[in-house]
Amino acid sequence: MQNLGVPSFAAPAALALCFVAACSGVVAEPDEAPAGPLRDGGAPRADAGRGPDASDPGATSKRDASSAGRDSAVPNGGVGAGNYRVEDGLLYDGCGEQVVLRGVNHPTLYVDRAGKAMAQIARTGANAVRLFWFAKNGVAIGEAEASIEAAVEHGMLPMLEMHDSTCKWDLAGIVDYWTSSEAVALIQRHQQHLLVNIANEASPPDGSKFRQGYGDAVKRMRQAGIHVPIVIDGGGCGRNYQMLLDNGPDVLDQDPDHNLIFSAHLYDPMNADQLGALFDRTVDLSLPFIVGELANKQPPGCGASLDYKALLGEAERAQIGWLAWSWGDDNPSTIWNTDCGEFDMTSTFSYDTLQGWGKEVAVTLDSSIQNTSLRPYALTHDDRCD
Repeated sequence: MQNLGVPSFAAPAALALCFVAACSGVVAEPDEAPAGPLRDGGAPRADAGRGPDASDPGATSKRDASSAGRDSAVPNGGVGAGNYRVEDGLLYDGCGEQVVLRGVNHPTLYVDRAGKAMAQIARTGANAVRLFWFAKNGVAIGEAEASIEAAVEHGMLPMLEMHDSTCKWDLAGIVDYWTSSEAVALIQRHQQHLLVNIANEASPPDGSKFRQGYGDAVKRMRQAGIHVPIVIDGGGCGRNYQMLLDNGPDVLDQDPDHNLIFSAHLYDPMNADQLGALFDRTVDLSLPFIVGELANKQPPGCGASLDYKALLGEAERAQIGWLAWSWGDDNPSTIWNTDCGEFDMTSTFSYDTLQGWGKEVAVTLDSSIQNTSLRPYALTHDDRCD
């Protein structure tokens, strides 16, 4: 997310919106809340696996309910989880269990390279955290390792992303960073529990550049030895989901591993019908899709109000993953999201300082992280699939 303006573009009538650039909370009294429906050591939720039971006429997700469970993916008699993978538009952990991401973004490089906030984020029940990083700021990628390890230790799947090409189209230096020997070694050390988001909100001029640029980037990264799921943002500062719908399947076909996730940053006003239509379209296409960023207002500035409650509700119905923007820094006297302070979900790293809409999406809404998140089986069972 970034405080820049970008041109609008045409989208189909059913989903037509204007798209402007992206990015960042309000103080309310925190209340104590239970830990939520965490998977840690407990029995799976009744609807875990590949969404609602296909035999149930009231099932609300259009996801294919075949191949449920973990048995087909359990290696070596149940010992030792493999890497996360994408299949038929769905994300699975290394034990073969479907994972629907529920979590937050966190500005790791600037405010928390040690991962001090991870334990507090985990109190929401989050199963994922997107870690803000830069390829070209002169910071070694090895400094992200502490946050990656802390996320995994607290039951969350880390997604490491590079912010250098926000609202620009410049992948070369970022891919050089990803394919450096240090980065490849880091990713391979943590590949059982890691997602890689190539470039935050990189903005190609058209679909042809999107297909070619990301196709080449993915192939370079695979050739370098990176085989985790790779996340690709929409164009138009992340908001152009139509670019993902139109071109994502082609880029997925170019991936030798066929292991990609496509991410839209939904910062433009959409009602429940429009959101539902978008999510259902990704399901129809079997396109692996998440909402990589969401908040309560439209940037730049604290612009138009967004129906984040409808977004969460429709995402839960369609089993679409999402990550809220953003947890913020650890100083109660500063605002991390200087463009719009309301985007700070907390006033410090502490769960107890959750505020405003951030507290709603993390804890109190029926469709909040705490009420819908399931932690990956492979994360909570010491990499054992039995």
